[in-house]
Amino acid sequence: MNDYIDLDALWKVLVAALLAGAGLVAVYSLALVGLANGRAAGRVAAGLCFLVVAAGLVLGLYVMLAK
Repeated sequence: MNDYIDLDALWKVLVAALLAGAGLVAVYSLALVGLANGRAAGRVAAGLCFLVVAAGLVLGLYVMLAK
């Protein structure tokens, strides 16, 4: 354990950034695939995916602005 770098906190930040960054992009791409499908179920799934992405964006802004 290093006295200058908190490796436990750094690990948590790395995992959260990876999940939020790559995860939201993956969900957004699924939404685009759902829209391109053209079926009603695809549009509903796309809407849900867009809601997840919007919720992630709002959560990110809330966390950043709360500090």
